[in-house]
Amino acid sequence: MARGPLVHGCRQAGFTLVEVVMVMIIIGALSVIAVSKYNRDAFDVAAAAGELVQAIRYAQDKSMTHSGATNYQIEISASGYSVTQGGTAIVHPVTGAAGYSRTWSDIGFSPTATIVFDAYGDPGLATPLSITVSKGADSDTVTVEDVTGFAR
Repeated sequence: MARGPLVHGCRQAGFTLVEVVMVMIIIGALSVIAVSKYNRDAFDVAAAAGELVQAIRYAQDKSMTHSGATNYQIEISASGYSVTQGGTAIVHPVTGAAGYSRTWSDIGFSPTATIVFDAYGDPGLATPLSITVSKGADSDTVTVEDVTGFAR
């Protein structure tokens, strides 16, 4: 099948530079509006709750793998937490700094509690423990199961 001759002067499909620039300006304006609506408190609360869950799991894991007479525990205060072994500070597993603890000036934890894990990972709780992590109007809940010690 033969094609006919090319026709010169046809209009090509596409966008002009002016159209592309206008779309970019509109997207930029919408981005400024979206960023001004950004709520950092919700992200701070989620990050603090995630750190607390990891610290609880670390204390449980160390209690189950440690053969000493003193088990690991996590002390939760109104402004943070501290992982200890029999009340004595331990080395941070990532940074190597003395003391595995974290405190916040603008995030609250309630209720305060001390969870002591035995050699089987049992936290010794009578019922599941729900810890509320909050900042401003935003909050998240970390739950430690009573028999298994699973934190979520």
